[in-house]
Amino acid sequence: MPPATEKEPVTAISYNGVSHPVFISSVDVIREPKPSAPVLSANISDIHTPHEERGHWGNKAEFILSCIGLSVGIGNVWRFPYLAYQNGGGAFLLPYILLLVVVGKPMYYMEVALGQFSSLGPLSVWRCFPLAKGIGAAMVVISILVAIYYNVIMGYCLYYMGQSFRSEVPWSGCHEWWGADNTTCYVRDRVDRCPVALDKLAREYSAMYNTSTLTTMFDNLVNVTLSDKTATTLVPREQFDTTLQNCTNATKTASEQFWERYVLDMSDGIEDIGTIKWDLAVCLLVSWFIVFLCLMKGVKSSGKVVYFTATFPYVILIILLIRGLMLEGAVTGLRYFFIPEWNKLLDITVWRAAAEQLFFSLSVSWGGLIMFGSYNKFYNKVHRDALFVSSLDFITSLIAGIVIFSVLGNMSDKLGIDIKDVVQGGQGLAFVVYPEALSHLPLPQIWSVLFFFMLYLLGLDSEFALLEVFLTAIYDEFPKLRNKKVLLTFVCCSACFLLGLPCVTQGGQYVLNLMDTYGGGFAVSFIAICELLALMWGYGLRRFCYDLQFMLHIRPNIFWKACWLVIAPLVLAFIFVYSLSQHKTIKYGEYYQYPQWADGIGWIFALISMIQIPVWGIAILLWNIRNVKKVFNPDARWGPSDPEIRQQYFQKKDNGFVMSQIDTKGLDNLGLEAGI
Repeated sequence: MPPATEKEPVTAISYNGVSHPVFISSVDVIREPKPSAPVLSANISDIHTPHEERGHWGNKAEFILSCIGLSVGIGNVWRFPYLAYQNGGGAFLLPYILLLVVVGKPMYYMEVALGQFSSLGPLSVWRCFPLAKGIGAAMVVISILVAIYYNVIMGYCLYYMGQSFRSEVPWSGCHEWWGADNTTCYVRDRVDRCPVALDKLAREYSAMYNTSTLTTMFDNLVNVTLSDKTATTLVPREQFDTTLQNCTNATKTASEQFWERYVLDMSDGIEDIGTIKWDLAVCLLVSWFIVFLCLMKGVKSSGKVVYFTATFPYVILIILLIRGLMLEGAVTGLRYFFIPEWNKLLDITVWRAAAEQLFFSLSVSWGGLIMFGSYNKFYNKVHRDALFVSSLDFITSLIAGIVIFSVLGNMSDKLGIDIKDVVQGGQGLAFVVYPEALSHLPLPQIWSVLFFFMLYLLGLDSEFALLEVFLTAIYDEFPKLRNKKVLLTFVCCSACFLLGLPCVTQGGQYVLNLMDTYGGGFAVSFIAICELLALMWGYGLRRFCYDLQFMLHIRPNIFWKACWLVIAPLVLAFIFVYSLSQHKTIKYGEYYQYPQWADGIGWIFALISMIQIPVWGIAILLWNIRNVKKVFNPDARWGPSDPEIRQQYFQKKDNGFVMSQIDTKGLDNLGLEAGI
């Protein structure tokens, strides 16, 4: 390629008192002159470089599949079911749906559109409102924090894949070699628990004989209460004794004990962190190496991988869905999942959990959506993509929830206990219930390998985005480092591996829970509130709608504007503030209470990202103390990156941007056709 040539500006359009340089050139790389007064520094690395140098998606399918891979991930199959189970099933599902409509979908659309318009990552995109650059920094920090423990979950998947190659899947029986406690370990379908066995016996005799007949036929009778405690019945003593001899009072399934005793070798609490489990550490290392190989060439390499990683998981999920619905007692689980306990809707922790899962699942306010949108072509109809992917994300969570709760219903029916008490809640729920379901399928080894391979692929897509958010932020701020992508990616992956080692110790599950609750929970809610306020009240709703109108040739209607401007910020602020006022030290499962010092460490995880917002804001104000107005207005470099489109954009703004200047043919989304 011939060396790039610099061109003199064809025109310099003035808008809001700021001169915006515009260039027209046919060369591969176009350089814009350094702005006369940048907001934070005068370093050449702050100058925006065009997307030809930056990289972009090979085609539209890569963008959609990457967004699906980012949003539809382990969070849907792993985190959504355990939070639903922990927060009352239907009592969690209803707030989740409501928040999806008024917060999730509007913010998803907002972020991918913002990235596409500017062709900038989450850090540099705040050239639109320089005071808020700390929000981008917070997104980058939280993405790295989540990436560290997210890959630990992926390491578990690799571990289970390896164990699935045995002649018998280990969790199908209570085996001494992995440390099963035979006094409490129980294998379903081999022997009934005593409450279930006695209930079956009582119902059998109550259906066959009335009380007078039983007293006539048998001399020695025992009174047995039915499991639903609606009635009692008499059964022969001999049958009663035989039943007790052939049943068990064990309460933990083999899959649950395998997870806690063998995979994790869990200590009694975070106070006892224990030693590193080297088998899990090796799995974590392998997982980070795979991530490095897929990311070392940037978006061009990860864009190709998603063709497989984003589509294959649905094949396995649908098979598990069919199998789950066929299980005896599945209706019990589905009833718990879909019918809310209305009193739980008054519990703010349920709403907070639903909001946090919304961000975790859709990946809103992590920076990944802005980053993915930034690699799009400018006129891509991103609003359609946003609505499609956010809807598919919810459907996937729903399918995963149905699979999990079908199995939980079956477990409740077989164990003879309430569904709330079937398993201990927590991050390990997916590694207890799913293996349990897989062990009952024909050739469970094959299904287990396929399932955990699927789960790994779901996580891999999201991990791409989390790391790419950090790397893109660096490349946007320091464009020269794009030539060192492989080295920078290797250093980043190596550092994250080392930081993730505490999560694979004997007490690592407690550490992971702490990072997930605070680093991936409280912090992201705060970032989302700040993001909405900065973009809609700082940069301005009218400006943002003008930008969308120019890019998409449609105008956001009153629903989108109301959600962006008022509804979403107020709802999130209320949940966040009220949750803080009602906050209690967190638990792991039902019984383990974290000590106060551990809760303090959790808040440090949250503050690492949250504090970026005020710190950067104060620094930018101090840097521009002589011209404070500058930090409240768009930077001179803000706008479309393509020079010709940039010229049209500022010309239309100077001329009074009106809808008549835009071709409005081809509108097919009724939700976006109404006027501003």
